[in-house]
Amino acid sequence: MRPVAPQILTRLSRYRVDYLGPHAAAILAELHRASAVPLPLTIVTLAAALVDIVAHEAAGPSGYLDGAAFAYAGNKAALGWLRGRRNSILHHEAPSDGLMGESDAEQWQMNDAERALTALLDYLEDISITDDDE
Repeated sequence: MRPVAPQILTRLSRYRVDYLGPHAAAILAELHRASAVPLPLTIVTLAAALVDIVAHEAAGPSGYLDGAAFAYAGNKAALGWLRGRRNSILHHEAPSDGLMGESDAEQWQMNDAERALTALLDYLEDISITDDDE
């Protein structure tokens, strides 16, 4: 399996856990580890979980940002895709590309993992929790 694109890993490495609550920080650390291996299905599920956790964990950005910051964060179509893809991985309801034993399943999964990371990273950048803020 090919690795996650270096430019995506670089973007991911800029996220500061000190701006996050403890739950989000733990998931972000796990996402870093999954991205290094890579574990594409895990990347998708953790990225989707992190979007939800960041938006709701009072010890993190949701405790100090107003709702408007979250309403305008990220690309809504990309975040909708991310939630749907996570659901297709965790809740088999119908056949899903990359999960049906196709010969190119690993490529589908890595493409999805990178798309998931990009959706998450765009979301996090919009709520400004990178090292670039300093």
